[in-house]
Amino acid sequence: MTETQKQAYMTIGGSPWLDRNYTVFGEVIEGLDVIDKIGDVKTLPGDRPEKDVKMTVKVIVE
Repeated sequence: MTETQKQAYMTIGGSPWLDRNYTVFGEVIEGLDVIDKIGDVKTLPGDRPEKDVKMTVKVIVE
């Protein structure tokens, strides 16, 4: 990683090991409590939830 990349991760954040493997597909703009509820779901090895977590999404085009 270049020094510029390291600085970006330190100031902006992120997870370099996820780069080029996963994508951000949305942003929670209300109902942030939902994030905590998803985080509290019991998981199996590999962090897969014991039960699927289903979401309803609303697409907003700006």
